[in-house]
Order: sequence, then C-alpha cells, then structure tokens
Amino acid sequence: MRVIVEYAGIVAAMSLLAATLTGAYGQNVAAVFTSGSVGVAAVAKAAHSQKVSAAGAKRAYRTAPYGKPALRYLFAIGWIGGTRNRGQCALTSITQDATRKHTEREIRRNGKLLSELRKRKIPARIAASAVVKGVVSACP
Repeated sequence: MRVIVEYAGIVAAMSLLAATLTGAYGQNVAAVFTSGSVGVAAVAKAAHSQKVSAAGAKRAYRTAPYGKPALRYLFAIGWIGGTRNRGQCALTSITQDATRKHTEREIRRNGKLLSELRKRKIPARIAASAVVKGVVSACP
C-alpha cells in the first residue's frame, strides 16, 4: 500500500504528461518542448483539466529551476501532479531518489517522450528529476 500512495503524484503527473503529449499538442510535441509560450499554454490547459489552478501551473513553469523549456514543462507537470495529490507530498519528499528512479522507468516506457528528450539531449534521469522536483514543489 505504501508504494501506491508514495507514487500517486508521479502516476498522476505521468498520466497527465502522456495525455498532453498525445492530445492537443500531440501533432507538435516539439513546440511544447521548445517554446516557452506554448509550454505555458499547455500546462495551463493541463491544470484546468485536472481542476488545479492554471495560474499556479503557469507560475510553476515560469519559476522552475531550469533554463530549457522541456524541463520547465516537466517540472510544471510534476507540480500539477503533486498539487492534485497533496496527501502524499511528505512521502515523496522523503523518498525522492526512489521516486526519481520509478519516474525514470515510466519515462523510458514512453517512446515518444523519450525520443523528444533525446533530440534535446536531456537524459531520462534529468527529466525524471524535474518531474519529481515539481511534485515536491507542490508540497505545503
């Protein structure tokens, strides 16, 4: 049971990530990963779909501790997942390394995402770290 609770925010973030990359932006995933304005619009739309503050998601994107739009996007998606599952924030904070490894496995399973990350020379480990940091940043 602990593992299910521990990864709830990550599972939510990864599901949301897959949905946004195959949904409205599926035809142009590159735009989400290369353009700040497209990335902000995508996280706002994702936040709205999850009934989470779009303004908060935009703020998470803009204040993410990364320069690359792809990592900012992943961080903001993590923030949305963490905000949606606040009950497990403390556990994710404590087990960040294990959570990162789990997230990395999930990223490696998504061929489209992995391909886009490789094009930008972003290792799956770094992408996973951005998602996890986003989840943890949503903790009160």
